[in-house]
Amino acid sequence: MKSLKNIALKAVLAATLALSATQASADGFYIGAGIYSPEVEYAAVSDSDTTPAFFLGYQFIDTSIFMFSAEVGYYDLGSVSSNGAKIESDALTLAAVAYLPIGPIFEVYAKAGVAQTNVDYSFESIKEDFGGTDGFFGIGASLDILDTVDIYVEYLNFDTEVKSESVGVGIRFDF
Repeated sequence: MKSLKNIALKAVLAATLALSATQASADGFYIGAGIYSPEVEYAAVSDSDTTPAFFLGYQFIDTSIFMFSAEVGYYDLGSVSSNGAKIESDALTLAAVAYLPIGPIFEVYAKAGVAQTNVDYSFESIKEDFGGTDGFFGIGASLDILDTVDIYVEYLNFDTEVKSESVGVGIRFDF
């Protein structure tokens, strides 16, 4: 699972560099990162962790009454242990995001999409690796502190065999 994390991190960094190079002509692109606290529950394990997340997207519609974008992301869903059992999980996501502006600097949004999840579970001599393509959804709010910088808070729920809910806060940069 660590190699998947390294690949995802390298992909996000490469995309960030590519987006930076095209910044002048690509006014709908954005990147973001946050710190999340996923709550994980499966079998004998129920715990939370503090994890990173990274995403990049493109805003197709940007009006004063509605905004719509598509984004890809990487979410570390935690590495938790309890009662001798341990779970490590993460997700690569593809989502649609719909925003509703409320005033000039505040917006609420809903996010829904698919996640390619990877879960490693171990307990004594039992080791299981599972995951797959699952749905996820989220809701959030953001504050536009500068014209191209937003601070956000969001709740995400991943529909996997492992109960995984996450609350996060982060920053988003619009190009």
